[in-house]
Parts: sequence; C-alpha cells; structure tokens
Amino acid sequence: MADKQAVTELMNRAGVAYDIADTDFLTNMFVDDGAQFHLTIAGGDVIPFDGKEAIGKLFTDSLTEQTDQRRHCITNIYFENETDDAITAISYLVLITVENGELKVLSSGMYTDACVNVGGEWKIRKRRLDLDLPY
Repeated sequence: MADKQAVTELMNRAGVAYDIADTDFLTNMFVDDGAQFHLTIAGGDVIPFDGKEAIGKLFTDSLTEQTDQRRHCITNIYFENETDDAITAISYLVLITVENGELKVLSSGMYTDACVNVGGEWKIRKRRLDLDLPY
C-alpha cells in the first residue's frame, strides 16, 4: 500500500513551499525524468510545462512577478489508483492573497497529482492544476 500520509505531507508542503518561495523544494518535488505540470485556467487550453527545468522556471517566474503574500490552502485530499509505489492524489486549492492590508480569495482549483515512490521518497510525476480563475 502507498504511504498516504507521506503523499498528503508532500501536497501540503508544496503549498507552503510556494508561499515561502522555496523554489528548490518546488522543483525537486517532481521526478527527475518525465516530470509534467499541466495548467488550465478557467476552462481554457492546457498550458504544459514539461521537465523539471520548465517547471522550476514557472515557479521562479511566477514568484518574481508577485507583489503579494500568497497562502495555498490544500484541502479535501483523497486518493485513487493506489499501488505500493504509485498513487494519484486529488485535492482542492484555495488561493488566498494578502496585499496592502487586504485579504481575499484570489482563485480556487483542483490538483490531480500522479505520485511515485522514488528510492523511498514520494515525488510527483505528473501534476494537473485546473484553476477556476486566473491567478
């Protein structure tokens, strides 16, 4: 059986890592070979980021453009397609922003993460994020 607690922790740490600008964690939470992050915004076309380098650049570029403090709240995690070394985690994102003393919900969405155990460490092979609004 997959270690659901470890995968849940990976999902939650990913949210915090973005909020504290830990781009090393964000990049390295993906497998070395064949990593994918596919993003859709408000039902639009899929925006693919294939490979750790492209994924890392997405995080770095996004953080560079930000002027606010974000809080990625990961909730409603459940699992599908479980084996000993692979599992799919599905979760909600509520993206909160604080800027100029104002707090608001910026967007929400759903993550679908295909995770694998690599040498005892859980990593994401393929992440899909379907956002309800632009971020």
